[in-house]
Amino acid sequence: MQNIGRLVNMTPQEIIKQCDEQISISGKSADIMLLIPGKWGKTNKRKMFKIKGAPSGEIVCDNFGRGLHVMFNAVEVKNFINSKMLNDSDFT
Repeated sequence: MQNIGRLVNMTPQEIIKQCDEQISISGKSADIMLLIPGKWGKTNKRKMFKIKGAPSGEIVCDNFGRGLHVMFNAVEVKNFINSKMLNDSDFT
């Protein structure tokens, strides 16, 4: 079963915990679905953050005014957040 998290209200530690849960269930091919702010544009892809190197995911559905459900690879998300938390001060 897919966990759905709200990126807007989640701390980096909560996102990492969700990634770990999905990885323990599905292995390295695990995906997580996050509800992120925005509207569906011309493509089916959306970056997790507006930061260089941020993971890109596939838009699954538009929540009409509440954001987009976007599917990301859990391993990529976890690695990105860990690297940004340790090495970059522009990560919020």
